Parts: sequence; structure tokens; C-alpha cells
Amino acid sequence: MVTIRYWEEIEKYLPEGWEAKSRELGAFARGREIKTPSDLLMVNLLHMTAGESYQATSSMLRLTAGMSLNKNAVYERILKSGEWLQWLAREVCVSSGYMAEKPEWLGEKRVMLVDASDVALKGSKTSDYRMHYVFDLFGFTCETFEITTIKEGEKLTRYSFSENDIVVADRIYGTIQGIEHMNQTRSDFVLRFKSKAFILYDSNGEKIDLLERIRHLKEWESADVDCYYKVNGQLRPIRICAMKKNKRAIEQSRRRVEKKASRKQEKEVTKETLELNEYIVLATSLDYDCSQIFELYRARWQIEMVFYRLKSLFGFGDVPSKKPESVKAWFFGKLFLAALCEAIEKDSHFSPVAKTEELPFPL
Repeated sequence: MVTIRYWEEIEKYLPEGWEAKSRELGAFARGREIKTPSDLLMVNLLHMTAGESYQATSSMLRLTAGMSLNKNAVYERILKSGEWLQWLAREVCVSSGYMAEKPEWLGEKRVMLVDASDVALKGSKTSDYRMHYVFDLFGFTCETFEITTIKEGEKLTRYSFSENDIVVADRIYGTIQGIEHMNQTRSDFVLRFKSKAFILYDSNGEKIDLLERIRHLKEWESADVDCYYKVNGQLRPIRICAMKKNKRAIEQSRRRVEKKASRKQEKEVTKETLELNEYIVLATSLDYDCSQIFELYRARWQIEMVFYRLKSLFGFGDVPSKKPESVKAWFFGKLFLAALCEAIEKDSHFSPVAKTEELPFPL
């Protein structure tokens, strides 16, 4: 019998019908060592947390659970678990409130989250590789998953999108090159505004002081700024949506900016930079209402806590092979584990935010 400490506690957070789903999706097949879906899930969890390789997982199973599975058997079991792990991850995210329902006004549009994570292998003092991925938020699938050297930059131009896609990403992706790539693929975007990436202009080609256009905003009030950027001297339209944070969020953001500058021994943060951080500023190609633009960004933020946890878990276990089924099982196994950790943490402690409505968006 498999014995993992606190297993009964873990089961409390599993979605209804999870055992039947393992059979339906072809993950579970009764064997001499793996007799129940619980056994199969424990194999996956052990590999995701303690198994540095399939061989190491095999050894850990023998020591902690008395299960005799060689590394090939472990690999095959985990390989077939991909779709089931994907379902588990999604259901835990939904039940824990980390997944927003898809707004009806999006229609057939897909919301694609673009991100990357630097990963250090065990024993390494620096990052060894970078993982790039595109995640379909409401479809809950990983459309692209690529491992590169640490020298490969985080940029939108490495991906292919369609006119049915809305790409949502953080500041590092908010460059003219990335926006031009989106325009060429006829896909839409919602990007956190990167003030140093490009200059904004009005329709006459005169530079715009963005802060002058948004200083009138009150807490959590939003506004549109229709403006332009330049490519080879030509004006290109872009829409800026800005929202003023509340005092608490502004102070937290200020401390974060100053701490980051101090840690990296950068130049003193300018007054303009500090003031701009009092707002959530998004660059977009969409013509939805400003409130809808922020609703999309909020949907990204809701699952972002799980993805932050996911990044911290990437350093454990085998780097996935190029085989799609293996990558899928590895990625969604990590995502399920991250969602499970967040659900348990959320249930075990008081929220660090006293009132959720006070901080409806990332800082």
C-alpha cells in the first residue's frame, strides 16, 4: 500500500470524480503495483516533487511506498497521465477561484498568456535554461512549450499567432518589435506598458506626456488614451488603458520598485517612473470597453498566483524530452501541483490581502 504523509489531507482538495476521470482519460490501468487511481496519482506527485529522474522516482517509490516499478514503467505511467493531470489542474484552479469564466463578449476569441521562466538545475548557482510557453487561458492548454539556452530572449516574435488570438503578457514583451509582430499576424494584444520601450505621439507627431493625460484619475478609475508610436518615421496607432491604484497598492508598488533598483545597483529611480507606477497601464489593439480590457488582464492575474508557484516548481524533475506527450504530462503535472499547493495554502492561512476588492489587479 502506498504511504505518503498527509495523503488524506491532499484528497480533500481533489475534484469530484477524479478517480473515474483517470479511467475515462486512459491514465489508469490496474497493475500489480498500481492498484488504484490514488496509487497512480502518488507516483506522479512523487516524481514532480522528489524524483530528479525517472530512475530516482523508481528508487523513491521503493523506499517510501514499497512499490517496485522500474524507470521505464514509471515513465510509461506518467506519460499516459498527461490529459488526466491537465484535467486535475484545471478543476483545482476552478474550484479554488484561480480560473475566471470566459466572458461571453469574447466569442470565439482565445486569450493566450505568454511567459517564460529561468530554471537552474539542482546544484547550479545560476540559471541553466529558459522555458518559453504560450498558455490558452480559457481552453486550459499549453499551445507552445520550448526550452532554450538562457541567452534566448523573451519576445513575442518567437511565436506564431492567429487573428483569433488575444495575447496577454507582461512588460518585458511590450516592445515595438513585438507589437509589430502582432500587427503582422493580425492578432490582438493586451500588454503591460513598458515606458522605456518606445515614445508615444499624438496624431500630429508631437510627443505625448502620458502622465499629464492620466493624472486626473481617482482610485481604481480608468481612462483611454488614443495615441501613436513610430516605425521608420511612420505613425502607427496604439491604445493605452490606464487605471489609478489605491494608496495601499501604490505604496507596495513604490517599495517594490525601489527594492529592485537597490538590488540591481541601478540608478536612482526617477520621479516619473515612481509616479507611473501609481497606475496600471496597458497597451492594446482591442476596441473593447476599457473595463473589458482590464477584465481580461484581471483574468490573467487570477491564475498568475498559480503560475508563480509553477515557476518555483520547474526546477524539480527531469527536463522534458521533445516527445509531445512527455512534455504535456510534465507541464500539467507541475501545474496541477502548483494549483494544489495554492489551494492548500489559501485554505490554511488568512489571505495576505484583507479585502480582495481593494487589490483587483496586480501591482
